[in-house]
Amino acid sequence: MSLSFFTDRRLFLIVLSAVGIVAFTALALLPGSPGQDRLATWLAVAISTANLLAAVLLTRIRPGAHRLLVFSSVLAVTIALGGSDSGRDSDLYLLWYFWIAAYAAMVSRLRVALLHALVVSAGAVLGVALKGDLYAGGAAAVMAIVTIVATTLVTFWVGRWNHLLVVRDLLTGLANRAGLAHVAQPAIAQAVATGRYAVLVLLDINRFREVNDALGHPAGDRLLQVVARQLRNVATDPALVGRLGGDEFAVVLCGLELSDEPAAAHEHLRAIGRTVIRQLRGPFRIDGVDVEVEASAGVAAAPMHGTTLGTLLPAADAALHAAGRESERVGVWDAGMGGVRPWELALHAQLRAAITGGELVLHYQPLLSCQTGRIAGVEALLRWAHPSRGLLAPGAFLPMAERSTLIIDLTEWVLDEALRQCADWARAGEHIPVSVNLSARMLVRDNLPDLVSETLGRHGLPADVLTLEITESALVTQPARAAAMLRELRTRGIKLSLDDFGTGYSSMEILKTLPFDEVKIDKGFVSDAHGSLPDAAIVRSVLELGHRLGLRVVGEGVEDDRAMRMLMELGCDLLQGDAISSPLPPSAHLLTVLRAGAGEVSPAPVGAAGPRPGGAARPGGT
Repeated sequence: MSLSFFTDRRLFLIVLSAVGIVAFTALALLPGSPGQDRLATWLAVAISTANLLAAVLLTRIRPGAHRLLVFSSVLAVTIALGGSDSGRDSDLYLLWYFWIAAYAAMVSRLRVALLHALVVSAGAVLGVALKGDLYAGGAAAVMAIVTIVATTLVTFWVGRWNHLLVVRDLLTGLANRAGLAHVAQPAIAQAVATGRYAVLVLLDINRFREVNDALGHPAGDRLLQVVARQLRNVATDPALVGRLGGDEFAVVLCGLELSDEPAAAHEHLRAIGRTVIRQLRGPFRIDGVDVEVEASAGVAAAPMHGTTLGTLLPAADAALHAAGRESERVGVWDAGMGGVRPWELALHAQLRAAITGGELVLHYQPLLSCQTGRIAGVEALLRWAHPSRGLLAPGAFLPMAERSTLIIDLTEWVLDEALRQCADWARAGEHIPVSVNLSARMLVRDNLPDLVSETLGRHGLPADVLTLEITESALVTQPARAAAMLRELRTRGIKLSLDDFGTGYSSMEILKTLPFDEVKIDKGFVSDAHGSLPDAAIVRSVLELGHRLGLRVVGEGVEDDRAMRMLMELGCDLLQGDAISSPLPPSAHLLTVLRAGAGEVSPAPVGAAGPRPGGAARPGGT
């Protein structure tokens, strides 16, 4: 049976009262029972019925109501016991005191629980005395008292343990998320009511995973316990500390005074964040190794950033992420920072339904071969035909999907749909290779090579018809695992393309170590090359480097004839951009473009291509 049954006052009272109604009614009606046809037994039925109504009507039983219901339950059984016939049969009434004792023990303090046990025991003694055979039933009364006290203690500690499971983090002893909300929300409300401030500092331990990898998870747990002890030493009083999960901690400081000047208040909050971080200065000795702890903090304050813990947490989380993006130790929330909004949650649910509901579509942007003057392939680009917002470009929904596992479902759908379309073209006599963008999350999935191979086989296509495009940023989170995945894909004959080349810091190392077939020059360099000598030099250098490494080079973002001619003169292999064709839905017009030569290719007619490209996104790009 769930522990919550024994610690939920309302549920326990409903069961206690309902069983009491049935039992006392049976005692009043059954022939030969000690309470047959007695007014006292019917009074016990009435009191039990009143308790049941109270339990049903009250959504939350507060301490005063709890105490009243305990006393009324004791009164009901005492009256029934006192009004029953003398004899051993009437001792069965004593059993009800144990149930009442269990209900009476559902309080937060042991002293109060023992006081309730005294009241219940007094009721048992009084009931036996009223029955008229106190001396004859003395042994039963003594055993009842002992059992009442034992029941009270057991129930109290079961309730306390269950409470700790709900509100405490068992590893560190700090409050967990639920426990922090329970104690912090009243403190925040009190601070706001008195005209002072409550500050939430959200902490994240930097490179905590390295400790787990180097020393093992038990050592990581011990480091978290050390961090918890250090955070308890935060000087400001009162300070509420909790562990929200993983290596994320929260400190709530109440009753602070801040400047009315926004800039000064902002700087004060930043200083508070730095003060909390200083509590974590090491080194700390973990399994014989001195471990330094670096932390980042996001800070939000009530009432300026919200009046509840529920509103402060996302604000502090947004500030924490902003600090990480800007390489800062402390971030303070302001209105310009993005956080998860309710409409994003709704959009997430809609997107999940769109995957299976037929609302997603692919547009295809042709790639022109500079050598042959014909279309050499297409890149599959994702669009969402939203029922109320129209055709959405990927920038409107992919960043949100990237933050969840939904991006995996999207990538799998794009891969399957692109290869299905490729197979349809092949049956129509057009053998057009297709490129599909790959999310960073897919690169660490062990089943990726099998998924790609199975999808190709399902549509009856050879491996070399598919090119998977990967950005450099997708390779930096888990480089070793991603590299192994790419090599496995390459051994199966699938082509690989390094997208947005030149925008990262380790592109040269990536080209040297990973088996790419092509590189795509970032559109930012291409679009500015004819007006900027540095950009032109970068384009020329990438072309030369790619060719020396035996790679095909693609120029993205070719928006006009001038850029097209420049890239052709520099020896670019493939061109992609609006000067060739905008992204097109699979249609007769797209087939016309795919069959056209260089002199016949022109931008798509108005309305055929959907939104113009505006920036890279995965999967499906723009």
